[in-house]
Amino acid sequence: MTRRDPSSHAAAGITVAAIADAALAIIHADGVDGLTMRAVAERLQVRAPSLYHHVHNKSELLDLVARNAFDQFTADSTAYGELTTVDEWIELTRSGSLELRAFYADHPGLAGLMQSKATPDRDQGAGSRAELIRAQIDALVRIGVPEPEARHLFEVTARWSLAAVVAEHADDTDLFADGLDLFLYGVRARLIELGGV
Repeated sequence: MTRRDPSSHAAAGITVAAIADAALAIIHADGVDGLTMRAVAERLQVRAPSLYHHVHNKSELLDLVARNAFDQFTADSTAYGELTTVDEWIELTRSGSLELRAFYADHPGLAGLMQSKATPDRDQGAGSRAELIRAQIDALVRIGVPEPEARHLFEVTARWSLAAVVAEHADDTDLFADGLDLFLYGVRARLIELGGV
C-alpha cells in the first residue's frame, strides 16, 4: 500500500467541511483558546501547511467556524421553511435557542466568537449559519412581517440569545430558559403588531 504524502491537501482529502468539523471538535475539547492551525492539522493528520489552501491563518479559521458551525441545525432551517404562524415561529425559535445554548455549552468560547461576528449582513454569505439566518428571516416575511422589521427582530432575538449565553454561569440554566420565555413573550406581541398571522 502506498502512503500518501501528508503535505498535499488533495492527497489528504482535506475539505472545508473537514476543517470546520475538526475545528469544532477542538473547541469542544479545549475551547476557542485551544484552536490553532497546528491543532487542526494534527486532528486531520496532515501538516499545517496543507491547510493553507483553504485557510491562511487563525482569523480565517475562526471565520470558517462561524460560517459552518450550524451544520447540525439543518432540520431547523427546513422547519422554518414550513411554518405559517407567529406562534409556530415563536415555538421553533424557543426550542432552537435552547438547542443552541446546549451546543454553545459544549463548545466553550464559541458563543463569544459568534457574538463578535454578529453583523447585520451575515445571512448574505455561504455556510450553515447564513442558511439558518435566511430561513428565520424568510419565515417572518412569509407570515406577514415587512422585511426590514423581520431583519431587525431576528437581529434583536439572536443577539439577546448570544448575550445571555455569554453571560451565563453553569448553574444558571433555569435563568436562561425563563429569560428566553419572557423575551419571546415580548417578541410575539411585537410580531402581532407588525401584522404577523
